[in-house]
Amino acid sequence: MAILLFILVLLVLIVGHELGHFFAAKSVKMKVLEFGVGFPPKIFGKKLKEDGTEYTVNWLPFGGFVRIFGEDPKDADKPGAFTQKHPLAQAYVLFAGPGANIVLAFVLSVAALTVGAQTLVNPHDDTAVVKNERVYVAEVLAESPADVAGILQGDTIVSIQTSTGLHAIETPQDINTVVNATEDERVSVTVLRNEQSQVVFIEPELGLIEHDTKQRALGVATALVGEVSYPLHIALVKAVESTARNFVFILVSIIGLIGNALTLSADVSQIAGPVGIASLTGEAAAFGLGSLLSFAALLSINLAIVNLLPFPALDGGRLLFLGIESVTRKKIPINIAGLVNTIGFALLILLMVAVTIGDIGRLVG
Repeated sequence: MAILLFILVLLVLIVGHELGHFFAAKSVKMKVLEFGVGFPPKIFGKKLKEDGTEYTVNWLPFGGFVRIFGEDPKDADKPGAFTQKHPLAQAYVLFAGPGANIVLAFVLSVAALTVGAQTLVNPHDDTAVVKNERVYVAEVLAESPADVAGILQGDTIVSIQTSTGLHAIETPQDINTVVNATEDERVSVTVLRNEQSQVVFIEPELGLIEHDTKQRALGVATALVGEVSYPLHIALVKAVESTARNFVFILVSIIGLIGNALTLSADVSQIAGPVGIASLTGEAAAFGLGSLLSFAALLSINLAIVNLLPFPALDGGRLLFLGIESVTRKKIPINIAGLVNTIGFALLILLMVAVTIGDIGRLVG
């Protein structure tokens, strides 16, 4: 299921990217030969006489593509070719793909915020609509009473039974209040794990809370989480904020990774390839549609930024070539540009293979 969801998300993100190139090319009167969903071999296609573009659906569902007249080296010198258009028009079309991914990330974020996603509940946010609140175990202190009793990260604490009765746990503060309102040596804690209710017995201890050693505690760090959603007008504003914040975060992270790579200190184990992303997609989907949409928005931003890197075979590499040609006022020989892009593409494939092997190793391990 995770793999199918990953393929669907990938299809949406890449087709969205290619639609950006497509509409930009159309808007500056470039001839688009083909717009394809998926990769060949072709299932079927339809060529419209109105615009001369063939629209195809293909067997390999891993994205999509757009073929603009003149991108093929054999047509590069012909009138009306992509490479014969004004440099600003070329740059506009090249930027449009990553730009479409940013717009798509915004749309996905609006959808996620409107549908609702599992996240931390901010009690001071009066604009949020919160459902299914629960006290989530974010961390279990090693060798603490909770750890010994078998409490696990990800559990939901439902109630605590003491000599004074059964106490429902609705907020993280309720745990300390209940535990410290009795001198019971042992309490029974009801937790929800994988939709199954379990009861564990715990003896709270003193000294587990650093700033208040006189408090008895279980040894867990908890948070109030729930399905948080927003009205559309508020979701629009928050989506702008989250898209901008995530763009900056991912950009800084990628720049940092590249910088560390240049000094041979990069931690490549933190890079996820197709297998790793497929696994993460499944994990996001497990928390609901809103979480899946939020994760897809992050992937869309990541796709936009990666494509803008000045590396051959990427939009950024082509923009770099275009910039060099504009400054030198000389065309880069087609055979040289083609060779560089081929080498760049081969390096990207090798990197993908290496990262995928790392993904599989982490999953197996």
